[in-house]
Amino acid sequence: MKYLRKPHLLLSLILSLSLVLAVACGTAAPAEEPAAPAAPAAPAASSSSETSSTAPSSGSGTSASAAPTAVPQAQAMAEPKSTEVHPGKLNIMVGDLANERFDIAYVGGSPGGANYGRILHAMLISMTPQTEMIPGIAEEWDLSADGLTTTFTIREGAKFHDGSDIRPEDVLWTLRNSFGPGAHEHHTADSTGAAISRLMESIELSAPNQVAVKTQRPFVAFSGNVSEIGDKWYGMMPERAGLYDEAAAEAYDLAPIAAGPMSLTEHVRASVMSFERFDDFYYQPANGFSEDKRVKFQSLDLHLVPEEATRVAAVRSGEADIVPASLDAQSQIEAGGGRLIFGQEGVYVLAKPLGCFDPQYPCSDKRVRQALDYALNKELLRDTLYGDEVFVVKGWSVITPNTYGYTTAIDPRPFDPDKARALLAEAGYPNGEGLGPLIINTWTSTGMPYQVEAAQLVGDTWKRELNVDVEVRVSDSTGTKKRMAAGELDGQILWRENEARKNATINTSSGYGDPEREINKTHEDPEIFSQVQAAMNVLDLDDRQKAWEDVYMRLHDESYELGVGYVNIPWGVGPRVTTWEPYPFSLWISAVHTITLEE
Repeated sequence: MKYLRKPHLLLSLILSLSLVLAVACGTAAPAEEPAAPAAPAAPAASSSSETSSTAPSSGSGTSASAAPTAVPQAQAMAEPKSTEVHPGKLNIMVGDLANERFDIAYVGGSPGGANYGRILHAMLISMTPQTEMIPGIAEEWDLSADGLTTTFTIREGAKFHDGSDIRPEDVLWTLRNSFGPGAHEHHTADSTGAAISRLMESIELSAPNQVAVKTQRPFVAFSGNVSEIGDKWYGMMPERAGLYDEAAAEAYDLAPIAAGPMSLTEHVRASVMSFERFDDFYYQPANGFSEDKRVKFQSLDLHLVPEEATRVAAVRSGEADIVPASLDAQSQIEAGGGRLIFGQEGVYVLAKPLGCFDPQYPCSDKRVRQALDYALNKELLRDTLYGDEVFVVKGWSVITPNTYGYTTAIDPRPFDPDKARALLAEAGYPNGEGLGPLIINTWTSTGMPYQVEAAQLVGDTWKRELNVDVEVRVSDSTGTKKRMAAGELDGQILWRENEARKNATINTSSGYGDPEREINKTHEDPEIFSQVQAAMNVLDLDDRQKAWEDVYMRLHDESYELGVGYVNIPWGVGPRVTTWEPYPFSLWISAVHTITLEE
């Protein structure tokens, strides 16, 4: 088992953190599922289910006092005798808590927000460990034959933390708050909600226990946005007096009532959030479910600790039970009796030649893009920096093996420098003459280890195999993204991590199917625009699967992005934690109900 071949590379891996959806690859990627079963018991995973994930962007919020904020306690009900709850506290340290607000409309998609948002909030649709959507607060959901309307049937008896019932009116208000036709004018922090808001026709009560969401064009994927499989946390909230009210949102931040597995009891900004087990969390056998998703411990403290060294020391001393960790920290964590647990398909490598729609740049020729891909030694990256448990050479761009529409036909091209040189010669750049310099733009990542070293290794390989000058420019992520959006990096290469996701159809539509797109434009090929738009309008699931496989094979061939692989994310776990099974596609603390503590 290999983890690292270069122990002298002391980089930290802080899982959080920033996610730039609009810059990297478009808007949200919601799940797609035409109907859900009515029975509350979790069904077996279905191979035909189409599901999703989103590409977030961090937002800023108002500041608050550092004094602790008292929060109303949940009303407990008698729990089944079979449930064993550890009386102790779980301590988690993370590197980012976003802006520490509790309505996602004012936070956006930062994984740092999901660290606490998914502990506090419950979503309409739950999920299996295989990332299939299953009934949750919505006991059923249905997509109309024309693909325009998704109708949610709201479960009776589900509770908020203050003991009140979750009413259809609360669901209606929550959905309007995040996705209503006017949301995009107010919630600029949440690019996903704003993008969907622009597509929205109406959100209404269609029956006493049903909420109907109608879009202006077929939008099969909406159900995924309000499910646990996405990388946002659109949790249900009690109805507030008005929509898009900043003052009311700030008041909610002081005493956030939600419906998730734990309730907030104390909040000290930039320090700690304290949670208590919510005994009346809806997903339990008393409500007809076959599984109990209530947490198996009494309380949880979520600490903000940006420095990895401090987090690792805390695991070794027993002060922390779970932390984001780097590969370099493995031996230290194991010396303290802990271990690394890997979250599968956490991030993928986004390797993208920029501005290739413009004929002035060599990369406008597909043969040049393919040559760069054939001259990129993916196995060398894996074996030199990571090891095969961490780095997996599979998939293309955002499409990893568990993403909807994946097919082995889009796996990375083999390392073939002879073919790369032949392609360059065909394109008019024999022996690399006239191609360079190649400039690779990257930064020190908070989501993937050794991002800078990987870019340098790729640059060295291109220089050696293609006989071109290569320069690796290491800058800050925010500045690089701004320059990219302004077109200042066209003709250059972007090398960065991005969030893997269960469904990337909306991202693909934004990046490749919008002929009106100007910022971060990828191409100007009318056939690609047409193919992507047609795939978005396919409603039959089997036909849709085939349509998206065809889209991704076409994009793989075009090589507007280079296929490299994905990274499994390591977490440092202390000896008190006896079990934990984090969900795939999660850069945040996930599946807290699977965590058990030793007696």
